[in-house]
Amino acid sequence: MSLDGDRADGRRSPAASADRGPAGLTRNADLAQGDHLEQGAHLAQDPAEAAAASAAVARVDGPVSERTYRRMVGGTALLIVAALLPLDFLTGRRLVVFQGVALVACSVFAVTLAAVAIVRSRGVERRWRLLVSSGLLSTLVGAVYWSIVWADPGRSLLRLRAEDGIYLLAPLLALIGLLTIPTTPADRSGAQRAPPLAADDDGAGRLVAAVVVALDGLVIVVSMFLIAWVAVLRHVAESGVSGWPFVVALAYPLSEVVLVVVALLLLTFRRPHNGRAMWLLTVGLLFFSISETTLVYLTVRGPFQVQDTALYWIGLVFGPPVLALGMVIPMAPARSPRVWLGRIGGEDLYLWVHAYLPYLPVGVASLLVVVPAVRGEALQGLTLQLSIVLATLVAVRQMVTVAQNTRLLASLRATQRGLRHQAQHDPLTGLANRSLFTAEVDRAVDAHRTAGRPLVVLFCDLDDFKMVNDTLGHHAGDELLRAVAGRLRGAVRQEDLTARLGGDEFAVLMRGLPDGPRAMGENTAARIQEALRPAFQVHGRRRDVQASVGVAVADTSSPVASTEELLHRADQAMYAAKNRRRRARRTTRGPRRTARR
Repeated sequence: MSLDGDRADGRRSPAASADRGPAGLTRNADLAQGDHLEQGAHLAQDPAEAAAASAAVARVDGPVSERTYRRMVGGTALLIVAALLPLDFLTGRRLVVFQGVALVACSVFAVTLAAVAIVRSRGVERRWRLLVSSGLLSTLVGAVYWSIVWADPGRSLLRLRAEDGIYLLAPLLALIGLLTIPTTPADRSGAQRAPPLAADDDGAGRLVAAVVVALDGLVIVVSMFLIAWVAVLRHVAESGVSGWPFVVALAYPLSEVVLVVVALLLLTFRRPHNGRAMWLLTVGLLFFSISETTLVYLTVRGPFQVQDTALYWIGLVFGPPVLALGMVIPMAPARSPRVWLGRIGGEDLYLWVHAYLPYLPVGVASLLVVVPAVRGEALQGLTLQLSIVLATLVAVRQMVTVAQNTRLLASLRATQRGLRHQAQHDPLTGLANRSLFTAEVDRAVDAHRTAGRPLVVLFCDLDDFKMVNDTLGHHAGDELLRAVAGRLRGAVRQEDLTARLGGDEFAVLMRGLPDGPRAMGENTAARIQEALRPAFQVHGRRRDVQASVGVAVADTSSPVASTEELLHRADQAMYAAKNRRRRARRTTRGPRRTARR
């Protein structure tokens, strides 16, 4: 940034210049290639392994390897620590000189990292890095110019000029670079702003998702503009600056706000291929916005002391290196899911951050508005209007969230009911399964023991069902079982529970019986046999089916002590009926054979 200054006696400002560059950076930038080549040398034992090594080298997950990136992070940390430690014992002119040196050193370091990232990238990855790096070059030029202009200790005023607007080209290029970062649309990623849509939900569900996206986007935009207005734009509007300096003073912080808003929108509604890079870029842009906001504030304020430039200096010390790290960071290495507090850590953490990210600027904006209000300052003008708009957007968003949660809860309950039905019913016939039947018999037996309520259990077994499977196949057997289940439902009362226990075994539970439970049970057994008497059509063939039905009664004259006892009675009665049918068939066949002779 180009800056001009006016002299004022007794005032000092940061000033310095330095040619220092980060030693050893070029060596670190080449480590990734060396790592891959070293791995390739170990793998190239035969042609097949050599091909695999070549494929590993060709695979690109970032400009540098993970190990090289960690070394760069260490170098960045050392540089920042070296820039912060002397602040405790430097004062006056020495502090001014040191601040200038630190600004230039951090900018040179960042530009070098960006150059490494650009050289070692290809295609669209190189394109967005090249565009975003324009901001780092602009910062380096501004840091050098700052140090030269403010070398005179008598300068204490900042004054923006029309030609300073040339520095707005860098945010514009950076914005284009952000928009070209490879991303995945939210509806094809694990992070959605609305509950997942059903396959056939093309109407209301998609409309709700679109409304959620629009509301969250407006919340972010209004929050960031409110922050910029309260922090600096209001002071610019009230400063009396006019003409091109006024335009430039507004454009500097607004350009940074736009970049931060775009970065937040990308993180909220899209999933960047390299999520770690996007987070670092966002943090770096936040530091840049702090720096530009402080610069404009100092411009409209007037004379200042050297300590007044702390936020501007911190923004330019942290911002460029963090932004440059975002350009060199490789994609996250593949790791097995880590359990954190009983949940899968990585993906769940991303989803939580993704869901609450739009409310981060809301919290900052709320603090900037609430704190002055608590101190007794009246909210008025654009601040009040933006606060009302933001509160309305958040309220509407919460109403949509309640509707989403209600819809999701209803869907969850429907799914639970479906799962419960599947767990308690036979998938072939739709009748109750053994588990549900046994549980209901347990309840009926408890009522019988405590209140003397009678109940009847019928066991039904199809005779010679194995012959159907052997002669016609299992599909024919399944068809026959479904037909038998349908006839059983029609032969019993609506309140009776019909179940398939497994194979060709069925059961019926009768409760709420009036007087004569045994007679009702035997009548029901007779109706079941009568319902099964007509021949069945199985795969186009007529098939006669007979069943053996056993009846077990629990009443005051024949009480039971447990469910097992009652089921045992029904089982014994069924086998007794089956044996009677077998004896009857033998008796019938005997006279026929004698007559033939």
